[in-house]
Amino acid sequence: MKSFYDKEDYTVEDIQSLIDNQVEESIYLDFKSAGSLEKTDKKRMELSKDVASFANSDGGIIVYGIKEENHVASEFSFIDGNEYTKEWIEQVISSYVQRRISDIKIFPIRFGGDLKKSVYVVKIPYSYDAPHLSKDNRYYKRYNFMSVPMEEYEVRQTYGRKSKSKLAISQWYLNDKHQDVTEEWVKVHFAIQVQNISNTYEKDYKVNVFMSNSNRLITIESLKTDTNYNYTNLKNGVWKLSVTSKEPLFPDETSNVVHCKLLLDKTDPIAAMRGVTVDVQLLYSSGRDNLSFDLLEAYDEMQKRHSIEIEDVSKTKT
Repeated sequence: MKSFYDKEDYTVEDIQSLIDNQVEESIYLDFKSAGSLEKTDKKRMELSKDVASFANSDGGIIVYGIKEENHVASEFSFIDGNEYTKEWIEQVISSYVQRRISDIKIFPIRFGGDLKKSVYVVKIPYSYDAPHLSKDNRYYKRYNFMSVPMEEYEVRQTYGRKSKSKLAISQWYLNDKHQDVTEEWVKVHFAIQVQNISNTYEKDYKVNVFMSNSNRLITIESLKTDTNYNYTNLKNGVWKLSVTSKEPLFPDETSNVVHCKLLLDKTDPIAAMRGVTVDVQLLYSSGRDNLSFDLLEAYDEMQKRHSIEIEDVSKTKT
């Protein structure tokens, strides 16, 4: 569900897919029917509690306009955008949550351009100004599908967020624009970027890359000399690349922590990638981030993105 959270904009198709795919609520996602935005103190209180709970936890999304059944998106429960506007929701959050939550984004989606068939996606960030107090003078957090009161020690812990770092895998890519072909290998550029999204610097972080089912048809070639690389062949066709950076990451700074070339067996580079799963693990002093993808699917997507036809290197005349 993180991929839905990471989107920069939302469409009718994005919202429809939640129902079509029977997406389940989680610690990062909550569905609310139209009745949740009734103009009563009780409903405003509920709205403030839900929004604050995400900000006090790890951030997330509330979709107003979808009914859930057993915590699964079941059908639309459209909101009348004439009566309940984006500005009204913003005003309720601002008035009913203390301290103010920065960078909340609200996306109105109108089905068929009809204001009476509106859905609101409320995107709440992980807040460094936590803890945030709801109108009922309680602090809440996300737990499974719910917003629950925080324990006293949890409230105390959130006060230290500004002094803690938070890193994220900001981008990864394969790039064959500068693809090399040798007698044995097809070399494809592979990189993983890490970003410091907190207000303090981080000096201790590490990226582990696991490739499963590689069948010894893939190896690596480092392109960086200022980074500590450790490459290990594990059991059952799995290899592990560990990269420990020598330099600290300051707020809003991004670094190519992994910067190497994948060496694919020249006899059939496509087969070398088929069935290979890549698991990326980012570890740092106050947390972690994870990413997984299929290598061949990623390569195909890269080809489409750059409008490059896949070259069957095994048939290339030498």
